[in-house]
Amino acid sequence: MWILIGIMLITIGCGGKEEGEAPNAFERMKKNKKITILTDPVNPPFEYGSGAEVQGLDVDIGNEIGKTLGFEVNWVNIGNLERIHPSAVQGYDHLFELLKRGEAEIVLSAIAIDPKWNNDFAFSHPYFESGDVIAHQKGVFEIKDLAGLSGKKVGVCMGRPGDVFLSNQKTAANVAITRFRTLDDALGALGRTELNAVVGDEVMIAYSSVKSFPNTATLPGHVNKYQYAAVVRKNETELLAKINETIDRLNSSGELKSSAEKWVGNIVAEAKALAAADKKHDELRRAPKSINVNIQKISGKWNMDRLDGFVLVLDGPTGQYQSTPVLTEGNRGNCRFTRPVPPGDYRLNFSILGMTTKVSVPDLPKSSLSMDINIGGTISIQFR
Repeated sequence: MWILIGIMLITIGCGGKEEGEAPNAFERMKKNKKITILTDPVNPPFEYGSGAEVQGLDVDIGNEIGKTLGFEVNWVNIGNLERIHPSAVQGYDHLFELLKRGEAEIVLSAIAIDPKWNNDFAFSHPYFESGDVIAHQKGVFEIKDLAGLSGKKVGVCMGRPGDVFLSNQKTAANVAITRFRTLDDALGALGRTELNAVVGDEVMIAYSSVKSFPNTATLPGHVNKYQYAAVVRKNETELLAKINETIDRLNSSGELKSSAEKWVGNIVAEAKALAAADKKHDELRRAPKSINVNIQKISGKWNMDRLDGFVLVLDGPTGQYQSTPVLTEGNRGNCRFTRPVPPGDYRLNFSILGMTTKVSVPDLPKSSLSMDINIGGTISIQFR
């Protein structure tokens, strides 16, 4: 379902409140017959959309909170507010600033429970468990874990848990952190090879990697974990109780699980499967190859059977590899390198023909290759 997002700018200091004090949530809701929820719709599949529309797991939860309270939900897009009131703070941290100012009663925007906000805000019961993962360029396997980020250029979404974690961790040294407005912006830079990695929410990265950035992949395992919750101002205990009542009800009825399955689905498992396939592809490329040799005479008045019993030899940096004896029939012959040969450059010797030439065993994603040797006025060699 698509929800229309409006812009409601609350006048601070009205209704007898002291200057700078946000209005009481229930007073505002009763007066306006609606509850205003602030969100940043750049976090698929929790909240996302273009223009004046948004959808996602958090939207489902917010609408259920509205039902509990008996008020219509007015969704406010932080992007709209930032365009009207430019701020040095943007995105994640700006949500807290706007809530404190009274621009909304609730923030629902994939917000992680974090004690650093406890002086001014209160978190609801958690509604989703998540964590940060490391995304890398597809087909590039230099980074294997958190320590592998040492000396690398790493993108994060400014203010989000991945930003805080990467700024404070001690495992990887000399990490060059680049902060982006959204995780998708960071993944785009990663796909363009402007970064070596991105650290961010597993579900969001999996969703965008699969659907929008197929040249990126994720490492297995979280580098840190957290829980998402709704946020209200510290003194809004009555509102917080209603939010918790809603989340508890959705948990008990199974509706929260159903909504998570609707929006998140198998996207994490799909991303993991693609990453595993990418790694398997790379392993096959690098793996030594058994080589079947096909020899064909395409011209000349000599007999192929003179090749019978001779062997081919590959000499390279990893050693010497010898084929089985050549067996011929008519204008064709064959043999086989039974000991697998690693990809790379070699010198091929076939003594009966007086042939010594350079060949490159390709790093194709296969465990077995064919070497085709065509003999005529010249000798051509091709791998497939």
